[in-house]
Amino acid sequence: MPNGTGSQNNSGPKAPLHHGNLNAEQAAPNNILFIQNLPHETTSMMLQLLFEQYPGFREVRMVEAKPGIAFVEYEDEEQSSTAMQNLQGFKIAPQYPMAITFAKK
Repeated sequence: MPNGTGSQNNSGPKAPLHHGNLNAEQAAPNNILFIQNLPHETTSMMLQLLFEQYPGFREVRMVEAKPGIAFVEYEDEEQSSTAMQNLQGFKIAPQYPMAITFAKK
């Protein structure tokens, strides 16, 4: 009786959205990256040194009111995608792998 299971009625289509690993491509591509999980002592200069090695780098913007997050701007979406793919999970400190996504437009 394969149709006798009731699990399909409980979760519906919402369940797969939150399962699995971080999916960086979930947000629409953007030339601005949203960086999370930074150590609180991270400075804009530290991030600039990391991100400026990829073409199209424009600037780093730290959010002083919220330590641990920052925005990094590139000239276009292709350049920001390259930086995101190469630096995803980079650890500024051993316990802080960066979580990089496209910023919401």
